[in-house]
Amino acid sequence: MRSSTSPRIPLLLLLASLAWYAPLAAQQQAGDREVQLSGSVLASAGEEGGSQALAIVQAKVGYFVTDRVQLGAFPTLSYTRVTVETAGGELRASDTRLGFGAFGTYSFLAEDAMTVPYVGGQIYKIDLTDSEAQTWVGANAGLKYYFNRNMAFDAGGNALLGTGDAGGILVLFQFGLSYLFER
Repeated sequence: MRSSTSPRIPLLLLLASLAWYAPLAAQQQAGDREVQLSGSVLASAGEEGGSQALAIVQAKVGYFVTDRVQLGAFPTLSYTRVTVETAGGELRASDTRLGFGAFGTYSFLAEDAMTVPYVGGQIYKIDLTDSEAQTWVGANAGLKYYFNRNMAFDAGGNALLGTGDAGGILVLFQFGLSYLFER
């Protein structure tokens, strides 16, 4: 009889070992820097059979001005795929864009906390190569869960308003990992 190991067991063991060796407090301080890699996925389907998918990858770099206030910037790479059903079949188009944004956050940091909720604002231009591309401005909020003093899982959301003629609202949920570099 063969036995197989679930792929979740090694992941759970890794997370448990990180928690075991981690210090009891994850406290960012003024002067610390943070690097985060995160992603967002958005998919929609129309009533007439068309669909759209958008994937965004961000590489955020932030600096803690105070223990609670962080300022930073992020380049993004986005991939869009649109499918439209026609009488003759399907038409598909895809596009890749390089964007850039800036952000500021306020952390609700408690002493000896392993979870740190935050709120903030950001400005985001989805395509740097198109001078007429929409710019988005809005608010974000999220929660960081620190595995150890320097590494955290970040889950957050953004509600952004379009500033161009097209206007609109963009809601993105992002998930990622961040690494804190102590001063």
